[in-house]
Amino acid sequence: MVERSSEQVDVLIVGAGLSGIGAACHLLRECPGRSFSILEARSTIGGTWDLFRYPGVRSDSDMFTLGYDFRPWTGPKAIADGASILSYINETARSYDLGASIQFGRRVVAASWSTEQAHWRVTVDHTDTGQQEILTCSFLFMNAGYYRYDEGYTPELAGSETFAGQTIHPQKATPSCVIP
Repeated sequence: MVERSSEQVDVLIVGAGLSGIGAACHLLRECPGRSFSILEARSTIGGTWDLFRYPGVRSDSDMFTLGYDFRPWTGPKAIADGASILSYINETARSYDLGASIQFGRRVVAASWSTEQAHWRVTVDHTDTGQQEILTCSFLFMNAGYYRYDEGYTPELAGSETFAGQTIHPQKATPSCVIP
């Protein structure tokens, strides 16, 4: 069932991970008069850094480069662990009071530009109810990452069907997993 929405924002940010939170903070700092909303398919912020919690998860880029210019990384390690990065994202979102701007459980399934109306028409699934709604915005800012959170990529590996050991996917691993 599609529910029509009258919500129109200047900027619709898709994803509440490191990039999406950063985009919202930049908007607040540089364009304080612009309205925006953040859509996050999951139930919490943090993106990659909330999803991946296996032992040893860390950035492959230094946080002095990957971090926010308006809130420089002050952690003790340049190549930071996932928990530290997640904390950095959460602290930044709290310090900019972004909580009310984030709509959780909202997955973008389609977007189309209307030249006539000069806005994006965005179809959004509510992951909790299955309903859909249509949102409109002047600028669509995609910060959703490059893979699916609900079903990670599993490559075809020759011989995997006869492998007798345990196979672990990083999106399915739990903190109690031991990975040699």
